[in-house]
Amino acid sequence: MRRCHGMILRDPMIKRIIYVLLLVMVCWSYGAAKTSRAGDQTVFGYRFGAGGGMGISAISINDLTSYLNVIHVPDIVNRVSEFNAAVEFFGSFDLFLHADYAAGFEYSYLLGSHTIETGFGSNIFSYSYHMPLLLGHYIVAGSEYFFKFGGGLGYFHSRYKEDVTEFPQPLVYTGGGVGGKLQAVGHTPFGESLFGYIGIEMRFAFPGSVTDDEGNKLTDGREDVSLNFFSFGLKFGLTFYF
Repeated sequence: MRRCHGMILRDPMIKRIIYVLLLVMVCWSYGAAKTSRAGDQTVFGYRFGAGGGMGISAISINDLTSYLNVIHVPDIVNRVSEFNAAVEFFGSFDLFLHADYAAGFEYSYLLGSHTIETGFGSNIFSYSYHMPLLLGHYIVAGSEYFFKFGGGLGYFHSRYKEDVTEFPQPLVYTGGGVGGKLQAVGHTPFGESLFGYIGIEMRFAFPGSVTDDEGNKLTDGREDVSLNFFSFGLKFGLTFYF
């Protein structure tokens, strides 16, 4: 029987990881709060910011993992694990509303894949998500650095592709649904307006089941397979403030 995606949050290891991430956020906030500034609509005289970078996440797509292990994995030894690495590329824009608050927009592209060896060759199962987000942040500024704590919501577009040697053409499925994240981001100056970006985040998405061009849903023979996921990861980049 397939495990419910919600069981991820009840896993003891995942709980410990979430607690550690929350502890880091609290420590960052406490360590910088003593030098926080307020009273104007800028941070260090800047009103806007634009930047980008890349990151790596540990992602759990529970339904997809179960589907691959039931339908496509030939033996127990090579079963797909619940958490796997995924790469992310992102761009973002910030608008400081106050010395303590900012709004923003972020567009991220997350992708990953599984390669399963069979007697007929290598089968590749890949997935990707387009993830636009509207963000809100609380700003904690120090003497030169500053931190952003917050999150956001958006509509995610999901895509899943099967390149199976027994099939003449790849199978492609798409879907979409609501997603969001919580994050903590630190910025440190590299120049007059250029800042480094390092962030930690927890992300969740509910794009639901996926369909092909003819409207056929991806299924394991009993239930529809969704691309709902939970992830946590690190991101690095550069931001230009002006």
